[in-house]
Amino acid sequence: MILDSLDNFNKYLCIHQGFTDASKFTSRQDLTELPQGKYEIGNSGVFALVSEYETKEISQCFIECHRRYIDIQITLTGREKIGVCNKKDCTEETYDEGRDFQKLHGEVAFINLTPGLFAIFFPHDGHMPQAQYADKPEAVKKIVIKVPV
Repeated sequence: MILDSLDNFNKYLCIHQGFTDASKFTSRQDLTELPQGKYEIGNSGVFALVSEYETKEISQCFIECHRRYIDIQITLTGREKIGVCNKKDCTEETYDEGRDFQKLHGEVAFINLTPGLFAIFFPHDGHMPQAQYADKPEAVKKIVIKVPV
C-alpha cells in the first residue's frame, strides 16, 4: 500500500508500466468535472472508474481485495477513511472472478484519503473504502484507476 500526494505520482511510474497511462489520465485538468462512469485509458487494459457516494459508518463498510488489478484511488472531493491490512492476516470469503472481488474479515488500520492524495492497493492489500472521515456522512467523488497485474 502506498499513500502520497498526487504531486508525487510520477515518482511511482517505475513500479508498473500501466502507471504511465494512469499518470497521463490524472494530469487532465477536468478530473473533478468528469461524470460518473468507466474510462478506458491507453491500450494496456488500464481503466478508470469515476464514482460519487456518501461515506458510511465503519460498521457498514467491509474489507476487500482484488487479484487481477492494482487499485489507484484518488479522492477528488470530500474526505474518507480507508481501512488497510495485509490479506494474509485476514479470513477470506469466496473470490468472485468475474468481478475480481473478494471480501475479507480482519482488523484494519486507517488512513485518511483527502483531495490531493492518492492510495495504491496491490493484490495483497486488503482495503476498506467509504468510511466516514468525521462524525457524519460526507459526499465523495473519487476515481479508482484499475491497472492490470
